[in-house]
Amino acid sequence: MSGEDGECSGRPKQVVTDENVKKIHKMILNDDLKRMLAGKKFSLNEEVIAETEAYFKAKDKSYYKNGIEKLEGRYNQCITLKGNYVE
Repeated sequence: MSGEDGECSGRPKQVVTDENVKKIHKMILNDDLKRMLAGKKFSLNEEVIAETEAYFKAKDKSYYKNGIEKLEGRYNQCITLKGNYVE
C-alpha cells in the first residue's frame, strides 16, 4: 500500500492551489465556527487547533450524521463524473 497518489483520469495533478484552499476554508469554516473564532488572537497553531477541536467536540451527533448523509450524493456524483471535480 502506498501513500502516494497515482495518475487518475480527470483528477488535477496539482490539488493544493490557492483556489482549492479557499474552497476548503469555505466548507470547513462555517458561519458558526467563524463567529466562535472571531476576534480571538492566537500565538501558536496549537491554540487554533485546540479551539477548533473544542468547537467540534461540543457539536451534537446529528451535526456529524447530517454531514455524512450529504456525502452520499457527492460520492455518487463523483462516480458518475468518473472522478472529475465535484463542487
